[in-house]
Amino acid sequence: MNRILIALVSIFISIHSNAAFFEEAVHFLASDKLEGRKPGTPGNVTATNYSINQLKSLGLKPLAESYQQEFTIFTEMVKSGENSFGSATFKEELFEPISSSLSGKVENTGIVFVGYGITIPKSDTKLKYDDYQGLNVKGKIVVVMTGDPAIGNMNSPFRHPDYINYRSIFYKLKNAIIHGAAGVIVLNDPLSLENYPEEKAPYFNPTEGGGNRFSALAGYATNKWFNKVLIHKKTDVKKLQEVIRDTGRPNSFDLGGNFSMAVNLKKKTGRVSNVVGVLEGSDPILKKEVVVVGGHFDHLGHGGESSMDPHGHGEIHNGADDNASGTAMVLKLAKELSKKPHLRTYIFVLFNAEEMGLLGSAHFVDMWARHGEQYGEIKAMLNFDMVGRYNESVSVMGAATSLDWKPLLNPLESNLKFIVKNEAVGSSDHASFTVKKIPALFFTTGAHEDYHTSHDTAEKIDYDAMRGIETYALSLIAGMERVNAPVFNPDYSDGSDAGRPRGYGAHLGCVPEFGQSDDVVGVKCVRASDNSPALKAGIIAGDILVQIGDIEVKTIYDLAFALKYYRAGDKVELGWKRSGKLMKKVVTLTKSSH
Repeated sequence: MNRILIALVSIFISIHSNAAFFEEAVHFLASDKLEGRKPGTPGNVTATNYSINQLKSLGLKPLAESYQQEFTIFTEMVKSGENSFGSATFKEELFEPISSSLSGKVENTGIVFVGYGITIPKSDTKLKYDDYQGLNVKGKIVVVMTGDPAIGNMNSPFRHPDYINYRSIFYKLKNAIIHGAAGVIVLNDPLSLENYPEEKAPYFNPTEGGGNRFSALAGYATNKWFNKVLIHKKTDVKKLQEVIRDTGRPNSFDLGGNFSMAVNLKKKTGRVSNVVGVLEGSDPILKKEVVVVGGHFDHLGHGGESSMDPHGHGEIHNGADDNASGTAMVLKLAKELSKKPHLRTYIFVLFNAEEMGLLGSAHFVDMWARHGEQYGEIKAMLNFDMVGRYNESVSVMGAATSLDWKPLLNPLESNLKFIVKNEAVGSSDHASFTVKKIPALFFTTGAHEDYHTSHDTAEKIDYDAMRGIETYALSLIAGMERVNAPVFNPDYSDGSDAGRPRGYGAHLGCVPEFGQSDDVVGVKCVRASDNSPALKAGIIAGDILVQIGDIEVKTIYDLAFALKYYRAGDKVELGWKRSGKLMKKVVTLTKSSH
């Protein structure tokens, strides 16, 4: 009896201590002190050093001679001249530019209030909504609120996950440009403010947008300023928003006037690092077969265009689930695997700048040729991204990247529910490996309402479930040790458009090159997915996508926007360049499986 009791106590202590490791790591990485771990910020450097110290303490070796793998990224935009907005009567003293704004001037033009700045495609059979309907905004400045019509309305169709991306400031800016606006002013939606209309002054986020520039001027203003403009209408911003809430319909109108806007920003670059630790294999032959265990540690800092937070800009986005949870998982797996010898070499990578377009993982894969002779060939990759919000199941995506995965995964048992899926969403670091024909699995507990908001905090993480995911992953790795390394499935098609934000959308099938040169105008495709519209159009590796329907594609963000703007079944004209020659073809977009 005593032995049984001791054994049970030991098991309890073991489980508790394992959960405590996750809790400690996530609480540190997602603390306000690190300010959202945006690449190029002190908080990101602190997270880098934390990860290095963790790997060092386990006795893992550096890759070549360093635990840091440096690469160049955009770091910030700096104000370089006049930044202003207003009219002779209504000057906005608290105006702040959005750092992805075009630099330049718009003078003596009218302003148009466009509510949330949302246009649901006409092909959407479930919802009809267009804040721009009946308005001509060409050459004008539009005023748009953060959030969407679901704010204050529990029954709004915008609460459906299909429509979550319409909250994004990035979406609102791009949609304004599509409608011809010369400038965009963003206001915090009043119903989400505690002290309306005396909200905090706008915040200039120098890292917002990742260095990409929109083709219109853009900035933040206050409700207090706009309420002065609205005096002659005998209304205010909150009342306008309440009409949308109560009716479910747009409440937009042209205010006219003579307003001017000036933005002057310059782009700066800097160096950031992936963190890499090596656990060398013990078998003289198999140690040349490398398994990468990875997850990204960066997040959004204070938000920006990728934020889904309706409460405005400037708040710390802690990124507990995305992806302090995955970082903690990688470190915990390193800790467990370092306790005994393994046949193969395991390389643990904490990727940086994932939120900027998988830049860290793309750099790691591209640079592997430098290390191949010393360490061998990468045979498989396990990616952990958002593994802290267990809600009924854990998805293991990418099983079809190798026909060897399912025989390893199917026998595994767990107290958690794991769902094995053939395809893998392309918007995380495993995509950098699959495009290089390396088998990869993507572990995730999935998106949730706090995704990319300031509410993704450490106390909401299910640490006990993370322990279950760890056990499952260790069992998988143990199984991998007993069989031949996975072989990439040549017939694999991810069924997604890599780089498209998590969520819904149409499917094109252009798999973009992550971390492409700033000199490339458009999106370079590394391949076209099997049976995809891109493949049927004739797009091949190396082609540069420049147009989808009415949308000019200059960056990966334009590609992401287009795949939300259009729906499955829409016929659009694609434009792409091959060796400088423009090619075009009309295709029918298909349904995304995600």
